[in-house]
Amino acid sequence: FFTSVLRRTVTLLTQLAKEMASHAALETQVNDATEAAKKYMAENEKLQEALSGRGDAKKKESTDATEEKLKEEVEHLKAELQKTSHAFHKAKTEVAAVKKQSEGLKREYDHLMKEFEQLQQNLNKAEDKKDL
Repeated sequence: FFTSVLRRTVTLLTQLAKEMASHAALETQVNDATEAAKKYMAENEKLQEALSGRGDAKKKESTDATEEKLKEEVEHLKAELQKTSHAFHKAKTEVAAVKKQSEGLKREYDHLMKEFEQLQQNLNKAEDKKDL
């Protein structure tokens, strides 16, 4: 008799544990569903406001402010682009000038080397004459 009562108690405790776990899972699902419903209701309300025109004034103000900021940023970027373009043009002309100067120096160096060779040859000829 005692074992049958004990067995029945264990069975009932097992069923109670299963039901408690099931209850907790259902409670979590209900909470998630409630939060989702609240979120969808808020989105629906926003959409209704947008459609009815109640939110147009706020939306227009924020759009105007955003547009003004974007215009200022465009002007700033245009000014920066102009400065950069000017600096690039200046650097390009400086590079061309340095390149031209370098070519002139190269020609002058070649000319001086030729003169040096001629002077060396003349010196060698003069020394050869002295030796005779």
